[in-house]
Order: sequence, then C-alpha cells, then structure tokens
Amino acid sequence: MRKLIPAALLFACLSFDAPAQTAPQESRLRGAFAPLLAPEGDTRPATGEVRMRLEDDGDLRVDLVVSGLTERATAATLHLGRGSEGGEQVARMDVAADGPVARVVGATARLSPLVAERVRSGEAYVLLRTNEHPDGLLRAPLAPQARSFEAVVAGD
Repeated sequence: MRKLIPAALLFACLSFDAPAQTAPQESRLRGAFAPLLAPEGDTRPATGEVRMRLEDDGDLRVDLVVSGLTERATAATLHLGRGSEGGEQVARMDVAADGPVARVVGATARLSPLVAERVRSGEAYVLLRTNEHPDGLLRAPLAPQARSFEAVVAGD
C-alpha cells in the first residue's frame, strides 16, 4: 500500500496542466495638455496631447504633439501623481521643437513594475518644459484608454 501512495501523488502531479502563458498585454494611456502657467500676454494657450503604450514588461513608448507655443520646448517628463499634486519624475524625453510646435515621436523608457502599475492606473502625468518655464508650462494627466475596436477584432 505504501508504494501506491508515492505513485499516485506522482501521477496526480503530472496530470495537471501548467497554467497557460498569456501573451503580454499592453496598456494605452492618453492625456490632453492644459496650461500650468499662461505666459504674459498669451491670449491663446498652447494645446496638444500625449499618447502612451505601456507593455506588461514595463517598456513604455511615448508620442506627443503640442502646438501654439510661444516658448521653446526643451523636454517632456513623466511624473507620478494624481490631479494637481506634484510627484516624482520617473522618465524624461527629448523634444523636437520647431517654432510653436513640439513633438516627441517614439520615445522609449523602461519602468519598474511598481511605477508601471501606478502609470497604468492613471496615477501619472506629463509635463512639457520650456526655457522660460523649466518646472513645466503644460501638464497632461494620463488616463487609461479602452481597447480599440481594431484590437478586439484582431483578437489582441
């Protein structure tokens, strides 16, 4: 009888399937820029948006565009925080500035699992920095986006 128990345990362990590995899922986030400080005499503030794709492994891709700037953009920075609270900077992206337009196309960063989880949940924002406002001229709070129709149809 004692010989049957180890054999039964071995059979039971081998008969269970390992959990299926799921393909990495990406999170998409989006934010609209709003002025933190309007430059003096600026009656029409700059506008723009940021879009991010965050993979399960913490790889982040950032695209943004802002137009209507009266100051030269120098950088865009990702911070943790909600609402109007200030938070820790977790990534920096160089900005291509051309007159009143600033762009970031395909910038990448690697986020730690804890930082990535906070970003995924919408606890993050992007600041656009300029020469005249190195602490930030515009701020875009990030919000998680629903999966796109195209992704659902493709089975992603």
